[in-house]
Amino acid sequence: MNSHGLTLDAATAFAYVGQAVLVELVWDDEPEPFWQCMNIVGVVLPVEGIQEHAYFLAMELSSSTRYPNEVFFSDIRTIRAMRHRDRHGSGNVLGRIALPNSARSRAALPARRNSFTVPANGSTGAAHP
Repeated sequence: MNSHGLTLDAATAFAYVGQAVLVELVWDDEPEPFWQCMNIVGVVLPVEGIQEHAYFLAMELSSSTRYPNEVFFSDIRTIRAMRHRDRHGSGNVLGRIALPNSARSRAALPARRNSFTVPANGSTGAAHP
């Protein structure tokens, strides 16, 4: 078990039950963290002499298995409950998450190009201070 995992109390841990979450997992023998979407279906709390580590019982969203996996709190660096704003999936479901840097420009282009007011390169010709 590693030292950078979550420390959750029972009430906080049980609040995740029934939630779809995005989890960042880290292990001592892996150089890069691993992100995974899962449904939390249960919580196992430590019991002295029986079970010393707390963990979630979780079903991976992309898996077709019928049984949950153990996701130890000590392996979780970040956990975010997914919120749904609309039925079509166009809303922000996770809040702010850092996106990878893209080599493409993020400049906004007009909706209509190649018209008499907007040339093919998207420039309106207007000066911006």
